[in-house]
Amino acid sequence: MQRPLWASTSTKNPAYSDVKYVEELVAEHTVNTVPPRTLEAFRAHGNPKITILEGIDSARKSLDDLESLGIKMEQVTQELEDEGVKSFADAFGTLLKTIDDRREAAVRKLGPLADSVSRRVARLERDNVPARLWTHDPTLWTDDPEGQAEVKIRMGWLTLPETSRAMIPDLGAFTDQIRKDGITKILLLGMGGSSLAPEVLSLIFEHKDIQFAILDSTDPAQVTQAGNEFPPQQSLYVVSSKSGTTAEVLAYFHYFWKLSEMDGSRFIAITDPGTPLEKLAKERSFRRIFNADPNVGGRYSALTHFGLVPAGLMGLDVSHLLERSEWMKDQCVVDVPTARNPGLVLGAVMGQAALDGRDKLTILADDVLAPFGSWLEQLVAESSGKQGKGILPVDLEPVGKPDKYGQDRLFVYLRHSGKLDEAISVLENAGLPVLIFDVTDNYDLGAEIYRWEMAIAVACHIIGVNAFNQPNVQDSKDRTKKKITAYNHDGRLGEGQPSWNKENVEIFAPQKIDGENLAGVLNAFLLQAQKGNYVAINAYLPRFDAIHNLLQDFRIAIRTRTHCATTVGFGPRFQHSTGQMHKGGPNTGLFIQIAADPEVDVDIPEEGLSFGTLERAQVLGDYEALVARDRRILRIILPSVDALKILPDAVK
Repeated sequence: MQRPLWASTSTKNPAYSDVKYVEELVAEHTVNTVPPRTLEAFRAHGNPKITILEGIDSARKSLDDLESLGIKMEQVTQELEDEGVKSFADAFGTLLKTIDDRREAAVRKLGPLADSVSRRVARLERDNVPARLWTHDPTLWTDDPEGQAEVKIRMGWLTLPETSRAMIPDLGAFTDQIRKDGITKILLLGMGGSSLAPEVLSLIFEHKDIQFAILDSTDPAQVTQAGNEFPPQQSLYVVSSKSGTTAEVLAYFHYFWKLSEMDGSRFIAITDPGTPLEKLAKERSFRRIFNADPNVGGRYSALTHFGLVPAGLMGLDVSHLLERSEWMKDQCVVDVPTARNPGLVLGAVMGQAALDGRDKLTILADDVLAPFGSWLEQLVAESSGKQGKGILPVDLEPVGKPDKYGQDRLFVYLRHSGKLDEAISVLENAGLPVLIFDVTDNYDLGAEIYRWEMAIAVACHIIGVNAFNQPNVQDSKDRTKKKITAYNHDGRLGEGQPSWNKENVEIFAPQKIDGENLAGVLNAFLLQAQKGNYVAINAYLPRFDAIHNLLQDFRIAIRTRTHCATTVGFGPRFQHSTGQMHKGGPNTGLFIQIAADPEVDVDIPEEGLSFGTLERAQVLGDYEALVARDRRILRIILPSVDALKILPDAVK
């Protein structure tokens, strides 16, 4: 049956609102649409019934009586029509103005990138990139057969918001059991993709009943602190490694295995199926083994077991986190217009910005969201930094005034409280491109994780690199292994002779160093910085707050002197994130390695060396890998960790 539609059968002027009028238009087999205000009035006072064929003569008499009283219905009708048209016109004008205001705001935020990004989005649509991405087309990123094979087994992240739901009941039951067993402390032993997402979630979300932390440092002081804060009697140790062969993770395991007196019930493993870690966990009777999706790479694994098992153990609502990521996924599917796809558009901005020379993605965030930058750092740097190309994430660099920055910056503001609104406005008014993402609910991190994973995949397509491999990460690992082999053979690491040795400080460099004092050496090194360069501070030191604050002072002094972007990384964790960018990206970095002899060293059980020796071997392996690629580098060996405070003053 076809039903006639009574459209907008009440006036837009409340003075003429008449519930009776609505009643009389409700006829059998018809549909009436009314504005919300009229519907509310009818719900409160109306009495629906079919009256359209009743009282016709009385109605005609009423109209005639109105005429006799001087009320002309034609005039009233015209007034109502004029008012109605004006109401619609005003509303439509407001709509157009809102669209135009938002368009202007978007253009203003992109600044000099607006035109090139617009063309890039159009090209992505023309090249059918969204559809090709969802069909796992490896030619988006590489023509190399080996690289294409890698891509094909790394695209499982696209559907994780749905596929990861299957683990929720099991994870919930396991978490309940952990609580019943009185475990109140959880320490995750991981590195890179297996540790960064859990760390971010633990720092942003509250988890009152559980103490959660990660260990991703080989520094003896940090290992000792973790052992003291997470005693076996109260703790569960989460051994997390995708490959199951990560050297640092195995060293942590051996340390805590001895500390726990070989109690397998204190350990669980998160790893891919069939790895050496899975075998080890079975041999030593771990409490539980969680097998992650093998078709997802490490840095894309936040929404797999690697991120969600720790999230569940913390007490987070894993289902809600996945709901938010699924919402974002639905905005990024093939049938969404290209220019409205949030992941694709962000990727277009990042990729085109890099091609336009703005390859320093500077992450600014309100305090509660600041930890998210460390996860973004790995995702962006390790995905894009190869073949002499790359997008450098600049995380936790304090916001400065426009004159502190070069023309190589693209800013991203993760906004929660609006604390940085004024500083962001200053950057925008200076013509610097700034993208703002409002994250008012912590669970929206699920959406942001998915948005950025999509975005970096698109950005890597634009700059012409494979987003899913990390060809240069292995080099430092191999060089470190050689150092350890040499140490096991003759008890020496082979550090070489320092190029400069004064003031109880040793400095190593691939070239001759001149300088009367440390300040002279550092400032001569920084004179090499050119427009578009960056300075990376790589510290093989405990990741304690006091040390981080001193390194922040150091980076600010360097930025002030050079106007270059600065990064701070703690070793060896940065080797599993920005380390790929350092070796595989463009040769635009100046690298300052910092290390110090530990006050107290700690042996690694079953491995025949100490954490201090392992850490120094990692310093040397990373140094040699950078030198082999003609990177500009200083290796600074301080007499103690406390001596770090001399570096900021030397540059100032």
